Amino acid sequence: MKKILSISLFLASALTFVGCSGEEEDLFNGSAAERLNDASAIYSARLTAQPNGWAMQYYPTYDNEAPNGKGYLLLTRFNKDFTVDVSGYDWPYWSYEKTSTEVNATEEWVAHYYNEYREATSFWEVITDNGPVLSFNSYNENMHYFSDPDFRETGTGFGGDYEFIVVDAPDDASYMMLKGKKRGTYNLLTPIEEGIVYADYMADVKGFHNSKFPVNELVSNLVHFGDSVYRMDGSNDGLPNIYPYDADAITNENFNPFLITKRGDDYYLRFRDPFERDDMEGVLQELRFDPEADKFVGVDNADFQITGYNPALFIQEKVMSGSKFQFNSKSVFSDKVKVYYDKLTSDFADLPKINKRSYSFMGFNFVYDSKSESYLWNVLFRVPSSSNTSSASFIVNLTREDTNFKMEYGGPLDDAATSISERLPYIIEAVKALCQEFKVTPVISNFNLSQLRLTSVSDPDFWFEFNVQ
Repeated sequence: MKKILSISLFLASALTFVGCSGEEEDLFNGSAAERLNDASAIYSARLTAQPNGWAMQYYPTYDNEAPNGKGYLLLTRFNKDFTVDVSGYDWPYWSYEKTSTEVNATEEWVAHYYNEYREATSFWEVITDNGPVLSFNSYNENMHYFSDPDFRETGTGFGGDYEFIVVDAPDDASYMMLKGKKRGTYNLLTPIEEGIVYADYMADVKGFHNSKFPVNELVSNLVHFGDSVYRMDGSNDGLPNIYPYDADAITNENFNPFLITKRGDDYYLRFRDPFERDDMEGVLQELRFDPEADKFVGVDNADFQITGYNPALFIQEKVMSGSKFQFNSKSVFSDKVKVYYDKLTSDFADLPKINKRSYSFMGFNFVYDSKSESYLWNVLFRVPSSSNTSSASFIVNLTREDTNFKMEYGGPLDDAATSISERLPYIIEAVKALCQEFKVTPVISNFNLSQLRLTSVSDPDFWFEFNVQ
C-alpha cells in the first residue's frame, strides 16, 4: 500500500493559480494590479459565502508522529468585516520529562493534549502571491497555536502554517481546498450548516469519534480495499497504523491520519493522504458512515470500507492469549438463561453449610487452558471456608464459522469438576445448555467489542452477554 499526497496529482500540475473555470476570464482584461485585486475580492467573497463558516481539516505537517503529524478540526467563520472566528477542541502541548522509571532514564520531549473547547477572533485577508493566499494576518490564539515556535523550547512548535494557498474554490462555495504555504499540507474546508452552534458541533463529532474509536481499543479495526483487508490500529488519536492483515505491525507500519466531520446528518471520515490502489478505481480517501450497516463506506468506491473486527474471532483470540470472558449476576441475559442461573444459585445454597455459611454460585467464565489445550466453561463458586473463588472446569469443543461459535460439550476437565457435578448434577445440564451454536454480536457497535452477546442459533430467546476480563 502506497500513500500519495492528499490532493490528486492533477491538481498539483494544473493549479498554479486556481483551478476555477471560465467565469474568471475577465480577470485578465485589466492591469496586473487590477487582476490581483479582483482575485482577492473573488476568493474573499467565496470564503464569506458560507454564513456559518467552515469545518477545516487542518494538518500542521506531513509527519507520521503525533502531535505534528495528526489532524486537528478547526471551525472557521470568515466575516465580511475581515474578522475570523476560529474554534477548536484538542490542543497539543509538550513537556520535558522522563519516560521511564529506570535509574539512568533521560528526559525527552513528550506530547500531551488537553481537551478544552475554545474560541478566538482575529483578522484575515486574501493576499496575492503568485496566486490567492488566505492569510490569518493578526495573531489568532487558535490558528497560530500550531505555528508558534514558543510552544516548544526548541523553537519548532508544531510546524504548522497560518497562510494557505487557495488551490480550489468553486463558485458555489461547496468546499474549499487550501495548501499550507510552507508545509504543503492540503486542508479541506466543508460548510457548516446555518444554525449549528460550534461548541455543539465539536461535542457531537468528538462523541461520535470516541464511540467508533474508543480510547482503550481492544482490537484492530479493518480497512477493506476490495478483497484486500488491512488492520487499522491506534485510531483514537486519529493517527492509526494501517498494515496488511497478516503482517507485522512494526515492520509494515504505515501511518495515515484522519479527521471526522459532519454534514447534515452524515458523518464523514477523511484521511489526510488518499490510498493508491491499482486494483481499485476512484479516490480512496473519504468515507461516509452507514448507520444501518454500522461501517464506513467509500464515497467514490463502495468497496473501500472501514469495519469493526469479527467479534467471534475477537473472543477466540483473546481467550487464546489468556483473557477470560465472564458473565455473572450483574450481567445481562435472557429469561431462558436465567432459569439455569437461578437453579444453580439455589442448588449451591442448598449444599451443606460449613460453620453456618453457605456455598455461593458466582457465575461462568469462558477460557482457554494451554496445559490441556482445551477451551473451557468454568462454573465459578465460593466455598464457605474460603474467601477465594473456586471453579469446576468443563471441556468445550469449539469451532468457529465467521461470527458463529459452535460449542460441543466435552465432559469434566478433571476430578474436581467430576466431584462437584456428582454433588450437583444440574451443573452438567447447565453447562450443556451453554454448549450449542451461538451467533456473536457486539452490544454497543461493531467498533466497540467491550460487551458481546451470544445468541443461540436454534433459539433466539436464549442469549447472554459477557465482557473480557
